[in-house]
Parts: sequence; structure tokens; C-alpha cells
Amino acid sequence: MAALKIGFIMDPIETIRTDEDSTYLFMLEAQRRGHALFYMTVPDLCLCDRTPTAEAFPIEVFRATEYYRLGETTRLSLNDLDAVLMRKDPPFNMDYYLATLILDHVDPSTLVMNSSQGLRNNNEKIATLQFPELTPETLITHRISHLQKFLEEMGGEMIVKSLYRSYGREILYVRRDSVNCNTLMEMATNDETRFVMAQRYLRDVAQGDKRIVLLNGEPIGAVLWLPPEGSKEHPPIRTPWRETKTELSDREREVCTMLAPYLREQGLYFAGIDMIGGYLTEINITSPTCLPEINRLNNDCLEAKVIDFVEQRCRDLR
Repeated sequence: MAALKIGFIMDPIETIRTDEDSTYLFMLEAQRRGHALFYMTVPDLCLCDRTPTAEAFPIEVFRATEYYRLGETTRLSLNDLDAVLMRKDPPFNMDYYLATLILDHVDPSTLVMNSSQGLRNNNEKIATLQFPELTPETLITHRISHLQKFLEEMGGEMIVKSLYRSYGREILYVRRDSVNCNTLMEMATNDETRFVMAQRYLRDVAQGDKRIVLLNGEPIGAVLWLPPEGSKEHPPIRTPWRETKTELSDREREVCTMLAPYLREQGLYFAGIDMIGGYLTEINITSPTCLPEINRLNNDCLEAKVIDFVEQRCRDLR
């Protein structure tokens, strides 16, 4: 097809780890096909007389130590792009929220993936509650007293997590008989000044946490993250886990099928779901990753499937 102009809204390019970054793979694949790439961050966005614009950089990417080269900055209308890939990592803060409002003004003939409305309306943790039959028991609250009651109902152990972070940050294992029990709840809620999610502790986490990548609602790959060797009953959360090749179970395929209509309706074309012991724990939509790991394990090239989808959607929107 004719060359596309594709914009990437992401974290500062100099901060990424190329061996782990899925956006970098998208850029490499799109560039290989002859598409023109433009790099921008959230602060580069602007809304001028209802026209969404950006201070953007033409960019080339390479599989090398010096892995990118920027051209001269240019002021461009996002409406002049064929596609905009919103790939900014969490936290989902007010700047992120306002960026989605700017993206609402992009002309419908330009693909925005994932959709600004879908990103704004679906918190990656709370979105799982659209499917209560798939999730463990869950509580959203500011209050420590609510957390204490929930902890008792869950038999004395639970997970408490931030609603805005990623990569396992601010996920706490809380046990009733721990001397730090109340302190952990105070830390999680920042002394009752922010919402947190509490969930029943899933002991099957000792057998791994599976990330399943979905494109337009269909699973295209998965990786199983296993806890460090020697971990016993309660694996450490922030210690690096081991990536392992995996297949989807019947239950996991059923969950993907149940999620697909909702993801498509919301314009969440590229998503990553997390499952533990058959339960859905998160729906990652801001900047789903794990493509490099899945590619290594399966000798695959998932980014090609994603860029195929982008090209087809751009054709459909013309």
C-alpha cells in the first residue's frame, strides 16, 4: 500500500529499553514497510482553534546501540496523519486525561489507537469489573476501615494495588497477622487520600501470571511470568519474574471471546489482559507490552500483525 504517516505518542524515546519496548518494535516494522514516522510526547500536544496539533519529530529507528535519530521538529496537524498510536505509559494522571480530550478532536479519517474515548472510560484495573464473573472478589475504596473489613472477609490475606500504576508498581500483599498490616493500608491509600483496589489473594499466582495480547479482540500471543526460583507460598511482587513459553487454556480462550465485543466497541484494538488461575485481574490498554518476550519465546513477529491491522484500518477509513 501507499506509505502512511504514523504518529507515535510515547514516553521520551531516550528512556526506553529496546529489548523490552513494544512501541519500538511497531516503529521498526512500520519503517521497514516504508511508512513515515513521527515521534511526540504528551507535552508536545496542542489544541489550536479545535485543531489537534503537535510539535513532532520525524524519526528513524535502528537495531543498534544508537537506536534512533530525530529530524528537525515540525508543527503538524494530527489530522494530516493517517494513524496516531497512543503509547504513553501510565500513570494515568490529569495530563494523560487531557491528552485524550485533545485526541477527541482528531478527524475520524485518522486512526487513533487505542481510541481516546476508550482510554478515558476504562481504567486498566476497574475495567475488569465489567466482567464480574471473571474476576476475584474486589473492593475499590479510600477507607482503611473498608480494607480491614474486606481483609477479614477474604480470610486474612489480600492484594492491594494502585489504580494508576503499571509494571507491578505499588502492588502490596497484605496479611492480617503481619505487624505492618495497617501501615501497608495507610501507604496504599496515602492516608485515605486516594482510591485503591483490593482483591482476594490468588494462591495460583505461584504457578504464574499470564499476559495475553489481543488484537481487535483476538489473542495473538501470550507469555507466562513465573516467580523467582525458590519462591514459596507468597512470591515477591517486584522481584523480576521469569518469562516462559505458554499456550492458552480453554478457560483463557473463553475469557478472550467474552472480552472481544467490549474491546471492539470501545475502540481498544490493542490490549493485554492478565490472568491468574483462570481469573481476569487487569485489562491493559494504555501501552500494552510483552511483544519482545513473546517474539523471543515463539520465534514470532507480532508487530507485523499489529501494523497489518493499522494498514487495513487506515484503508477502511479512507
